[in-house]
Amino acid sequence: MPRGHLSVRVDASNRHHHLWNNNGVWWVHYTLNFDCRTRRVRRSLKTGSLDEAIRRRDDLFARLQAEGEDLPERATETEQSADQMPTRQRWFELWA
Repeated sequence: MPRGHLSVRVDASNRHHHLWNNNGVWWVHYTLNFDCRTRRVRRSLKTGSLDEAIRRRDDLFARLQAEGEDLPERATETEQSADQMPTRQRWFELWA
């Protein structure tokens, strides 16, 4: 798979761009462009501090601009076999 390259529009007047808080944890969202495809990515910044989240987002975006990112291909529903899907009993075991 080719490397994805960051594709974001940054509103300089909004220092919270591409960030959102989900139950006290800051997340970032961005788009990667591949040859003829795009992929939306959401990633936890694993912090409850807005200032730390901004720093981590800026570091991530700088790294993505310089290096790009490899993402694994997503399996389509037809590629997933029934044995890969958790059974009802397995769900109970996972959430017990």
